[in-house]
Amino acid sequence: MRAFMRALALIALLLSVAASFVLYRLASGQTKIGLGGKDVRVPLKWLSEPPPPGERLPAGDYGRKIDHGGLERFYEMHVPAGKRSEAEYPLVLVFHGGGSYPAAVRYESRMDEVSNRHGFLVVYPAGTNRLRFPKDRLLLWNDGRPYQDGRPNEVDDVGFVSALLADVGRIAPIDPLRIYAAGYSNGAQFVTRLVKQLPEPIAAIAAVAGQRGPDEPFPAPTRPISIMQFAGLEDELGPYRGGQPKEKVPLVTMLKPVPEVIKAWAAFNACPETPARRTVKGAEELTYRPGREGAEVVLWTLKDGGHTWPGGNVLPAVAEKVGRVNHDIFAAEEMWKFFKKHPLNEKYARRKAAYLPTNLLFPDRIVIEFSRKE
Repeated sequence: MRAFMRALALIALLLSVAASFVLYRLASGQTKIGLGGKDVRVPLKWLSEPPPPGERLPAGDYGRKIDHGGLERFYEMHVPAGKRSEAEYPLVLVFHGGGSYPAAVRYESRMDEVSNRHGFLVVYPAGTNRLRFPKDRLLLWNDGRPYQDGRPNEVDDVGFVSALLADVGRIAPIDPLRIYAAGYSNGAQFVTRLVKQLPEPIAAIAAVAGQRGPDEPFPAPTRPISIMQFAGLEDELGPYRGGQPKEKVPLVTMLKPVPEVIKAWAAFNACPETPARRTVKGAEELTYRPGREGAEVVLWTLKDGGHTWPGGNVLPAVAEKVGRVNHDIFAAEEMWKFFKKHPLNEKYARRKAAYLPTNLLFPDRIVIEFSRKE
């Protein structure tokens, strides 16, 4: 009997050691769990402080941690290569999908390539893990939908983005009239929330594989919003024709059909009812314009597209679930062409020189005072 008890104690000890080892590897980022079957993370230089006064960050990839809402949050940033003729960077925020992480959407979107070609800054914010572990993957955005168990997501992601923008402003010179947001899947749903509750800094948005109208589930934005939507006819997780995903997802999901959502955005922006039509092989573009204050609504429908980023990549572990990638267009490039046509109207930019507590890098430049709309 004693031998048996000793054996049980030894087994328990071994299991405890094994569990501790796994937890350590998760915490230190040494395990591939949650990476999507391929480690696409890029080496980052983590910034603890802004650059010295008068200095710019050289081209490269950076990481930054900030505290918000009692949580340690982080984001990744790509500074484009090449010389710049402008003093300030346009900024594109790119939000990952549900259960993902920033480096994944970098890989999926190929936005860094477009950044290097056109000279804009890219920031990839990180959502949160409901279990708080691991902190750097299996992340979600609080787009307003509850979890499948009915509990609400109470993380203040809108406030986090506001704090992130202030933090980025300390590190690099940002053009306050050219801040844009793009999102994939859960990230697409989140950018439509963001532009409703943090309306001033975001000039225009793009949504991939996730549709939501101007008045769902939050009140409509307080100003016209230019939006570009990408949707695949073969998408089974964000169905083009609306309804529920074919497979269970972490958040309660009931979608309206994509054409209905786009018509609602066109009506909100007072665009003509009949769109211009263009076809690029298996991709069809519908453009509603002009709207109020030059607003524009664009829908790209991908005939062979799944729950994927057009022209991008797919992580191998989810390839079967998300379906095919349409390569007739390059969504990241189309987004940038769209974004650069739609800077923020200056009348919506409430400016003051003292927005940042201490703007160590550019103390005399004008920046936007961001305010959250509840």
